[in-house]
Amino acid sequence: MSGVRIGRQRHWIRVTSISVPTVWMATAEGLVCLDLVAVELAANGLRKGWTLTPDEARYTARLLLDREVPYSIISQRVGANTETLRSWFPGEIAPASEQLARPQARPQCGTRRGTRRGYRWHRARLEPPCPDCLEGNRVADRHYKEHGTYVGAPICTAAVA
Repeated sequence: MSGVRIGRQRHWIRVTSISVPTVWMATAEGLVCLDLVAVELAANGLRKGWTLTPDEARYTARLLLDREVPYSIISQRVGANTETLRSWFPGEIAPASEQLARPQARPQCGTRRGTRRGYRWHRARLEPPCPDCLEGNRVADRHYKEHGTYVGAPICTAAVA
C-alpha cells in the first residue's frame, strides 16, 4: 500500500507495543529473548535480507498459525521449511487435501515417459533410463535418421498403453 506507513495497513498483525520491543519468554528449554519488532515485520511479510532466530521464527509461526495463515506462507515468512514447521507443531501442519499433497517420493520421468526427453531426464540425473524411455529414445533416433529432425518423433507405444 503506497502512502501508508508501515504498521498502519489494514491487515497488519500487531505484535509489539511502543514500550516493549524485546521480551524474555520462558519456554521448556529455558529463557529466550525475542525481538518483537523482527517478529512483527516477519509476520507481515517484510523479512528481507535478514533472518529470525529459531525462537523468533517459532513464535512467529505460532502467531500466524493462530490466525489461520496457510502453512506455505508461514514457511516463507519465517524462513523455515515445512518439515521444520511439522517438527515444531506436530499434527497442525498438513496439506489441505490429498489432491494438493505432493508425493514424498520423487517421480521417475512423469509425463515424459517413453520419449527422448524422458531419456535425457534420466541421463541428466546420472541414473539408468527406464525401459520405456530407453525404447522412446530408440524410436526418436530412428525418426531422426529418416527425417533429419526429432520434431514429430512418435512416443514409445509401451508408455502410452
